[in-house]
Amino acid sequence: MKFLIYLGFLPLFFSMNAWAEQGCPPGQYPIGGQGVAACAPIPQGNSEQTAPAPRPLGKWINTWGAVAIGSIELEQTLGVTTGKLSKSEAESDALARCARSGAKNCQIGLAYFNQCIAVGEPQIDGKPNITGKVQFFGNASREKAAAAAQRACEARNPENQCKVIYNACTDQIFKYF
Repeated sequence: MKFLIYLGFLPLFFSMNAWAEQGCPPGQYPIGGQGVAACAPIPQGNSEQTAPAPRPLGKWINTWGAVAIGSIELEQTLGVTTGKLSKSEAESDALARCARSGAKNCQIGLAYFNQCIAVGEPQIDGKPNITGKVQFFGNASREKAAAAAQRACEARNPENQCKVIYNACTDQIFKYF
């Protein structure tokens, strides 16, 4: 009888199949946990490897501009410059340009970088009013700078008409590494 019992248990040992990867086909691996099983493709290469951060190609360099104002007898004159690499270089160039026009008392009205500027001049009958207050104004765009200079000039010189006589922007330079 014992032999029959052993013989009865023998088929149970051979009927169990061992599934090491829960029956996933080649090229896939099991995922899931407690009673839930699924297969996913095996990733190619190192899954923890990330793309390198992009390397900058260069840098932006700010440029400077300046406006110098002087007078020749009863007329105001401007010396203007843009695209200089330093404030002192821009101011020196603007003063030199003002003096080259014949003005004797040139002074820096405004030095600026990375923006646009406009100069509003008070006028009487279309001619500059030497006793009026010239207005310098900077902004993000030429149009906004011109409008602000016009408004500021009219506010400071209510008895005169004003005209924007100069409007420029400094442009950044891209330098490749």
